[in-house]
Amino acid sequence: MSTVQRILLPPSGHLADANAHLRHPADRGTWIWHPGRRTDETAVLRFRLRFELTTPAAPLIHVTADQRFQLRGDGIDLTFGPDRCDIEHWTVHSLRWNLAAGVHELEAIVWWIGEPPATGSRTDQEVADDTAKPPMAQISWSGGFLFFTEDLPPESINTGTARWQVEDLTDAVRMFTKRIPHYFDVGPSFDFDLPAWNAAGAREAVLVESALAENFYGVRRPGRCLYPATLPEQRRETRVGGSIRAVHPGEDERAFTPEDEAIPEEWKNWLAGQPVTLAPRTAVTVLWDLEDYFCGYPRLTWTGGRGARVEWEWAESLYEEATSAEIRTHSAKGNRNEIRGKSFLGVGDAWRGEMAGALPGLWWRAGRYVRLRVRAGDEPLTLAGPGLLTTGYPFDRGGDWRSSDAEWNRLMPIFERSFRCSAHETWTDTPYYEQMCYVFDTMLHMLSNYAWFPDDRISRRALEMYDWSRRPSGLVAERYPSAWRQESVTFSMYWPMMIRDFVNWKDDPAFVRSLLPGMRSLLAEIEGLRQDNGLLVEAPGWPFVDWVPGWPAGCGPGVREGDSSLLNLIWVLSLQAAAEVESVHGDADLAARNRRLAERAFAAVVERFWDDSRGLFLDTPGDPAASEHAQFLALLTGWLDEAKTRRCRQALREEKSLARATISASFNLLDALYRHGEEAELHRRLAFWRDLPDRGFKCTPEGPEPTRSDAHAWGAHPAWHSLASIAGIRPAAPGFRRVRIAPCPGEFRSIECSVVHPRGKIDAALEFADGGLKAEVCLPEGVTGEILWRGKTQEIPSGKSRIGL
Repeated sequence: MSTVQRILLPPSGHLADANAHLRHPADRGTWIWHPGRRTDETAVLRFRLRFELTTPAAPLIHVTADQRFQLRGDGIDLTFGPDRCDIEHWTVHSLRWNLAAGVHELEAIVWWIGEPPATGSRTDQEVADDTAKPPMAQISWSGGFLFFTEDLPPESINTGTARWQVEDLTDAVRMFTKRIPHYFDVGPSFDFDLPAWNAAGAREAVLVESALAENFYGVRRPGRCLYPATLPEQRRETRVGGSIRAVHPGEDERAFTPEDEAIPEEWKNWLAGQPVTLAPRTAVTVLWDLEDYFCGYPRLTWTGGRGARVEWEWAESLYEEATSAEIRTHSAKGNRNEIRGKSFLGVGDAWRGEMAGALPGLWWRAGRYVRLRVRAGDEPLTLAGPGLLTTGYPFDRGGDWRSSDAEWNRLMPIFERSFRCSAHETWTDTPYYEQMCYVFDTMLHMLSNYAWFPDDRISRRALEMYDWSRRPSGLVAERYPSAWRQESVTFSMYWPMMIRDFVNWKDDPAFVRSLLPGMRSLLAEIEGLRQDNGLLVEAPGWPFVDWVPGWPAGCGPGVREGDSSLLNLIWVLSLQAAAEVESVHGDADLAARNRRLAERAFAAVVERFWDDSRGLFLDTPGDPAASEHAQFLALLTGWLDEAKTRRCRQALREEKSLARATISASFNLLDALYRHGEEAELHRRLAFWRDLPDRGFKCTPEGPEPTRSDAHAWGAHPAWHSLASIAGIRPAAPGFRRVRIAPCPGEFRSIECSVVHPRGKIDAALEFADGGLKAEVCLPEGVTGEILWRGKTQEIPSGKSRIGL
């Protein structure tokens, strides 16, 4: 039996040598395609190769494709990919494949979805149609498949030299777009004609791109520049479970009724392994509650499928509407556990005809509820084997949390599920609606990654990808990778803060130094937007701040016009972060310069936006509107004088007219409250999360109701605040070389927790009683710190210690 292991090769050579000189072993490989398909048209292809080994071998193989591939060897999944990337860093998966002597078979399903004409903004999906839009997160060049190894004779296995066969499955898959009343951009739904899928004729594949030829003069061939994978294989595990919540005959779109909840006995036993048979020419709708939120591929088998159709759709929750046709953006969902009187609207795939082999699925879906609509043909149809092949980044948790507050403790699985469902080949904003890697979202995900999960490679990749994204505008792209570039000066300014967070929580100076040229270039671009008074005068792109009701497209007063305290305070914080990074791993002179720019900008913010009569910062001059955001961003600078600090804190506690921070921006609000000792207010602001379980949420939502997404990991930032603010465990020096523990427990009586550290983990057991603190702390070897409590400070040595304050 063969086994496989992904090998993470180090990058080699400078980007300037890409496609001019050989940098990756697979640069010697060639790309193939179907002879009857252009490389710029939608195609679904199956490549096959049989080869024989006379002795056992363990070749190092390299594989990639454009756009997507699923590689199987001897019927076993080897790797899916390529990990999402851009043209200048096209990911190649490298695998050590241990093979016995004998005959082996490779199969690669490869697909390329072309951009349809006149797609408009791709933000309106109110109407279903038969167009196939590729995933927005998928950057592409042209169709192709590459398989290469230097460890076996090239004529026996490599694309372009071995006799790879290819089947054209394009006409066996109808691609279409479902009506979704929100921005949805993960790609099309697929309707498989199984007889056609399993009966396609094979032809010999043709060469579409030759091996790279060295160019002494540095002339780079256009197209994909091969780059080694830096992430482990996604974790794919089979799962069966949940419960059948409703069954009714037919395939209508009406709301579920009490009668539908009277589950027939055969369906009650279906998930336990008992097959269900439908009579000829009958149809049934089944609502399956997975009872948690999952990302994965369908698993199902059936017999007697001639003329049958099986549709599998996913939804995060149901809507309080009488039919699916009435569901709109503002439609309420109510308690996520409830289904009665609610309608289903989701996305998914369908299959027609008799099965022969495994159920094909080209992309993973996400959600809590599955609606199966099954129609039998002219013969009985027997369904069996329901389940999921779950997928996601292979995190193993290192952090831990237990406390005296049982209500808060029950949120930890929700927070963890949110992170896991949003971690794949990149961090994603929503696993259901977009699957894209946005800067601000990722900044929050990364902090929780550092504190809760030892494996930080997905966060390192995000930092690198944002660096790569600076072309062509000079700004970091708002989301990356993305086929259609999106610009945002506000999100771009968060990138130096992300680097600063890495500097503090991790310990890899060489990696940080590799990001310095890009950070400096970004700051130079933004500096070009300022006016003589030191403030930014332009806000290019979409300068999103928060989904505050009444703010157009999430932009506060004056933000788009470039006369905004919010815009400039984010810039000050970005400059401060860059100065910290430079002072630790870069240039002291540049650090000092960044601080001077920040100081000048901050002084100008105070002069222009401070309203002394109200004791707060305005969002824009001449407009009485003010927001919590202006107050907490100013507090986070640490540069307000004592009187203004006191009044900003008071405004956050008492001023009812302030525009309120929603879920994502609450991260910085909570951080400002923690840093300025507003213990009671911090815990009051956590109330939103406490009732999520009672409302049926399995992950954290994107925004206030009616929210679009029920799984948006930026809403799980209280997982980080639990460790870093409530328990108060944070870095006190770059590289986490010193630890600072300053708890902010509120009504918590005790906390036991673990925080991931570059040298292992920090364990703390904290007890609060009668105004005092008793602590048992274990720091990694060679790491020291301090503990602060009610104005008192005590040193913490390396190893285990007991402390009373």
